[in-house]
Amino acid sequence: MATFVLVHGAWHGGWCYRDTARALRAAGHDVFTPTHTGVGERAHQSAENITLETHIRDVCGCIEAEELSNVILCGHSYGGMVITGVADRIPGKIKALVYLDAFVPEHGQSLNSLLPLALAPEACEVFLGGFRGAALDKNSGMMAAVPAEAFNIKAENIPWVNRRCVPQALATFELPALLTGAGAAVKNRTYILADGWDPSPFRYFAAKVEKLPGWKLVKMPCSHDVMVDMPKELAAELLKLA
Repeated sequence: MATFVLVHGAWHGGWCYRDTARALRAAGHDVFTPTHTGVGERAHQSAENITLETHIRDVCGCIEAEELSNVILCGHSYGGMVITGVADRIPGKIKALVYLDAFVPEHGQSLNSLLPLALAPEACEVFLGGFRGAALDKNSGMMAAVPAEAFNIKAENIPWVNRRCVPQALATFELPALLTGAGAAVKNRTYILADGWDPSPFRYFAAKVEKLPGWKLVKMPCSHDVMVDMPKELAAELLKLA
């Protein structure tokens, strides 16, 4: 029996892994889908001063409180920032890392600092301008969710995703990942690229890690929200690590 911790991306919550988690549990494994402070069912805790550090502590707290070990830790999109931080804090509890169409930061890099590396200038400006512009609106400090349509999510799933996503603090995208390097002890790493949408910043990270030792690259023909559009297929990939 394996232990999976599935970490969601920006504006989402643990809810987005509903069907993937169901498939993994049906196969006899333990699955945890923690929700970050300020989103999902924790939207009532939303505040402009929530940072990447808050969310790293959320996931570390789940692993520690549930007394988990040999964790297969999967992070989607912004969740790649989070799981990188978690692996740096508690590498001894992590068996494998899975970056699901996700950012892969190095020490001192924030999500917003990675965008110019991963996108053409025009596309980068659209994303950065949208994030920061939304946060400036009424000085809220909160970014509105990117509509599901922009990520090429299946038409039948768009209403669910748009209904459930909520604003998130800009500070989570601006704070750099502060890493000691301890996460390098986790040698088993998989990058799953969602190959069915563009402009995608994640092609940059897939190409970067593809030839690195310890990494495996998998491509899936779907939207950015792999766990929403191809939940069973994602579960099948994750089960290969069990």
